[in-house]
Amino acid sequence: MSESQASTIMVTGGSGLVGSAIRDFVEANPKDTETWVFLSSKDGDLRDRKATEAIFDKYKPTHVIHLAAKVGGLFANMAQKVEFYRENVLINDNIMELCRIHKVRIHKVQKLQCT
Repeated sequence: MSESQASTIMVTGGSGLVGSAIRDFVEANPKDTETWVFLSSKDGDLRDRKATEAIFDKYKPTHVIHLAAKVGGLFANMAQKVEFYRENVLINDNIMELCRIHKVRIHKVQKLQCT
């Protein structure tokens, strides 16, 4: 994709710490050829394949910065290790597979565990 072509960059986890920092940077440095979409859990359940497909169909991203994860803090992670792991695997699998199907470039996959 050349610099002059329009890009739609979708940020999963767009309301989190890193996603919010990216939003602040993008808003301070806008580019006419870029449309940014910052997703939060209110936009759909990324654990659910059909909901994730609907998000991809709605926004038609050309690029994804994948930051979304189930988080809950140290004690929640310690108490629900398997649940956190399984839900994050579902999120990752749905995002990665839909990026593959739609030929979307993934620029960042970040997973931080608090265990």
